[in-house]
Amino acid sequence: MDISVGILAGGKSARMGVNKAFLQFKDSSFLETIAKECNDYAKIIISVNRLEENYLKLGYELVADERDGFGPLEGIYQILKIIETDYVLILAADMPYLKKEFLREFTRCIREPDNGGDNKTNLPDCIVLRAKNMLEPLCSLYSKRALPEIEKMRGKEEHKLRLLFDRVTTWYIDIETLGYTVETITNINTMEEYQKLIKEKE
Repeated sequence: MDISVGILAGGKSARMGVNKAFLQFKDSSFLETIAKECNDYAKIIISVNRLEENYLKLGYELVADERDGFGPLEGIYQILKIIETDYVLILAADMPYLKKEFLREFTRCIREPDNGGDNKTNLPDCIVLRAKNMLEPLCSLYSKRALPEIEKMRGKEEHKLRLLFDRVTTWYIDIETLGYTVETITNINTMEEYQKLIKEKE
């Protein structure tokens, strides 16, 4: 099954103080490092607050938020509206430890119906990763079938992703069952965490 990738790079990076997406790592930025790990997928789309030059020059397709202060759900909504695949793998732009082997293993959780036809009614609307019993919605799979419920949530000014998972067909996958640990999807949120990451690389 073809899958697109959506990388959410529109966060405020309030605790970091600078745009996390462009922090340097492995002779590249966080954003470009993650994108390179996703080059096996059908398309990569970057979700941003605004279409600024530093994003435009990366060469990836971009979508911009229409509503401010709506959180990750807005970026997921904008990505789902334009993808041509059934599913999109949503990733945060501040997970520099992500590897394509892990992403490949996780996306294998989608199973085509084995009834010989193209009926996808047995497939979930969302496949949400869990790590140490905590949901990881920004390293999870979303189907275009979730769009109607997201549109309802936007109309009601609801933006918590957990509400979406409660209202659509959702599967939950524990990262430990895939043979990986929570470190694989670690977020870098503060300058102290970033400096530690850089020292580990040296």
